[in-house]
Amino acid sequence: MSTIDTHMGRYCLKAQDAGNHIRGTIAISDEGGTTLSMQEFDEHYLDDVVNNVIYPVTGGNRDITRVLRDEMLKAGFQQPH
Repeated sequence: MSTIDTHMGRYCLKAQDAGNHIRGTIAISDEGGTTLSMQEFDEHYLDDVVNNVIYPVTGGNRDITRVLRDEMLKAGFQQPH
């Protein structure tokens, strides 16, 4: 079972692979570290998390999205197809 708890700038991504789906949260914090907004998610595939959660929450920032996806891959999350 893969897990990730990573911070990148204002974004905090926590997720766990529960076998047939990925469950977690992504949060946006202010400069002081106070959480401004948090979104829970429960998706079936890594690319669903990236496309439906991370990309929209980061305002379409491709660089941050790519880095967070790479971090999830390093943590053991896989795209089955």
